[in-house]
Amino acid sequence: MKTLKEFGFFQYGKIIPGLMIHGSPAPYPVLNERAVRAGAGIMFVLAASAFSLAFLDQDYSWLKIVVVFFFIDFFTKVIIGTKFSIVSNIGQLIVSKQRPEYVGAVQKRFAWSIGLMMSSLMIVLLYILEVRGPINLSVCLICLTFMWFETSFGICVGCKIYYGFVRIGLIKKPKIAPACPGGACPIKR
Repeated sequence: MKTLKEFGFFQYGKIIPGLMIHGSPAPYPVLNERAVRAGAGIMFVLAASAFSLAFLDQDYSWLKIVVVFFFIDFFTKVIIGTKFSIVSNIGQLIVSKQRPEYVGAVQKRFAWSIGLMMSSLMIVLLYILEVRGPINLSVCLICLTFMWFETSFGICVGCKIYYGFVRIGLIKKPKIAPACPGGACPIKR
């Protein structure tokens, strides 16, 4: 009988035997950065549209829908694995003809955890506390900024936070430093 891991549950990236990134072996789980950026672009468009309606028309109905969708997608990526994320699969489909650019999965999972926390906060604000106004829009702007940096510049703000936490000792330094886009990791190999 197959285990859940054999079906692809609870896997964060994939280990590719013999993979070399920037001239170094990469024996850790990796993700295709191109697909991650495509997914961030999809989420950015959805979030920017919902934010615009909430900000300009004070219509929070689309924001409520998008927040739930984001929560489900971030929960899937962080807890279950990217194989079951709708956005990850669409992003992978969009870039399927491009050569993959592999990066470590651990820092991306951390970044998605930040997205999961923000979407959880938004669900509490919108559905439980029924708050409408500057606090909601502020959380949305932070999330939009993170997605815009990822999509436009290839800068993962959540990954930068991950590496900051590693540097100050809040997160244990990995035995093998995972690759970053363009080789821009602050943790040296």
